[in-house]
Amino acid sequence: MRANNIDFRKIRDNFWLVSMNDKLRKVVEEYPGVDLANFILCYGYIDHEAGLSLEVLALSSKDAEEVHIFEPRTDISSKIRIGAIKDENICFLEDRNGELRKRFAFQIGILDDYAVEEDIEESRKMKVLDAFRSPEYPDDVLVYLLKVGNKPEACWVRIEGLMENQIIGTLLNEPEQNFSYHVGEKIAFFIHEDENGGIALCSNMNPSQKITAEDLEDGTMLESSIYNFNREKNQDHFLDILEILRDSYVWIPGDFVMSDTDESRMKDLLEQSEAEPQSIVGNTFKTQDQCKFKPDILKYDEDLFFPVFSNPEAMGEYGNQLSKIQQHFLDVITLATNHEQNLSGIVINAFSEPFVLDRDLWDLVKNMKSRLT
Repeated sequence: MRANNIDFRKIRDNFWLVSMNDKLRKVVEEYPGVDLANFILCYGYIDHEAGLSLEVLALSSKDAEEVHIFEPRTDISSKIRIGAIKDENICFLEDRNGELRKRFAFQIGILDDYAVEEDIEESRKMKVLDAFRSPEYPDDVLVYLLKVGNKPEACWVRIEGLMENQIIGTLLNEPEQNFSYHVGEKIAFFIHEDENGGIALCSNMNPSQKITAEDLEDGTMLESSIYNFNREKNQDHFLDILEILRDSYVWIPGDFVMSDTDESRMKDLLEQSEAEPQSIVGNTFKTQDQCKFKPDILKYDEDLFFPVFSNPEAMGEYGNQLSKIQQHFLDVITLATNHEQNLSGIVINAFSEPFVLDRDLWDLVKNMKSRLT
């Protein structure tokens, strides 16, 4: 069967015999049996960037009666991209009793390096996307960019994450028209079904209504957008939150931490005043080093979240126990990205009307165009 006629899900995680030709013989010339082999034994996997691929395991000679597999090499790794053999015939090799998987466990184990995040893995199961997938790159889909004044334009997008009503991806080619987005930037797109049941992948790139800094100042616009989305989770409400967050200042709860030097000075001062506690009343302690602000981190089950709030009042009693600073949301993304712990997301207004911005979406918000006038 020709490689380009086989579903990528069947090629993946299975053993295949690829017919040897002069070009492939050069790829495997250092493998045992190269002068006798007429097939290459391979194992299918997906490289998120390089596409559907086959890992060379060993060489093989096959006739009508049996398949002989030569000794493998574990010190080198050779790969065959499906695109290079898309018109060639490949043969499925059944792994009876798991013998092949045991024999080539080392080479197969190396492919764990190509594991992807759960969202991308989940998207590979979505058969509704199959009509739009690249035959050689299962994670790349054809998306129509939509903007008033422009013709719909199809561009390739590499899937990076999933939301309830959105798919997040990286734009792989530069649009011919001006959509205000460029190759390498993240965009959100959705599955559109027309009245006749036709399906298309679309990204709405129409600019949203402009806002001013004053509109965002007290955080109520952000709160309103989250309220609307939590009650009607559609594309417009979702993008409204992301665009407002991109331009907002939010409040971060946490603690100010003195340097070791200043903490030691404070300890010495307190010890000296133990005999006369009243001696330090009214005195001012000035730190020599700059204090560091340590954001508080919330834990839900096994996941960790960076909390921010639209205004101090939204913290409620929780905020009474902590210090708080105001930061631009893009700076919050930087803080969360560089945090020493592996955070799952940023949670806005965790104790009132919450919204979680998953880690996969941070780059999308950073790449969004400002709505500020």
